[in-house]
Amino acid sequence: MGRKPEEYARLLASALCKLHSAEIRGASPLVSDDSLRVITETLTIAMADARKVHVQQELAAMNERRELILLHS
Repeated sequence: MGRKPEEYARLLASALCKLHSAEIRGASPLVSDDSLRVITETLTIAMADARKVHVQQELAAMNERRELILLHS
């Protein structure tokens, strides 16, 4: 989906604020099955993206350390 984890966090925060607002007004039902599905999928994608970014950063750091070792040997 190409979004950054921070963007997913903002989208999720917005959704949670809207749910809280609906709760205060006494709307019923507060969270539909579709809403739960979307929230769950959004969290799953955001976590996978965050893991992917973390793995890429770790691989880049490992490659940089390896290159430094090779330069000094």
